[in-house]
Amino acid sequence: MKKFLLMLFAAMAVSAFAADTTVKGYLVDRACASEEGSKPGFGAKHSKGCLQMPECVQSGYAVLTDDKKVIKFDDKGNEQAKKFIEALTLKKDIKVSVTGTVDGDSIVVNKIELQ
Repeated sequence: MKKFLLMLFAAMAVSAFAADTTVKGYLVDRACASEEGSKPGFGAKHSKGCLQMPECVQSGYAVLTDDKKVIKFDDKGNEQAKKFIEALTLKKDIKVSVTGTVDGDSIVVNKIELQ
C-alpha cells in the first residue's frame, strides 16, 4: 500500500509540474527580439509585416514579456503563430496570451490568443 501511495504522489507531482501556464506579452519574432527586444516600446511597435518577413519567419516566434524576457515557441507553436499572424487584422501592438508548458525560456504552445 505504501508503494502505491508513493507512486500516486509522484504521478500527481509530475502532472502538477507540467501544468499549463499562460504567458502574456507581445508577439515577436526571435531575430528582432534578440536585436531590439530590450529597447523601450519595441513590443508595441513591432508589426505584422515584420512578423511575416522571411528572415523573421525563419527565426521563429516568441512572447516578449513586460519584464523583457523572451519566451521562445516550440516548432508546433511556430506553426500556430504563422496561422495566427496571417489572420490578424492588427498591424502593430500585438499583445497575446500564450498557453502551454513553460520550460526555462521556452514554451510548448497549446493556444495563442489576443489579449
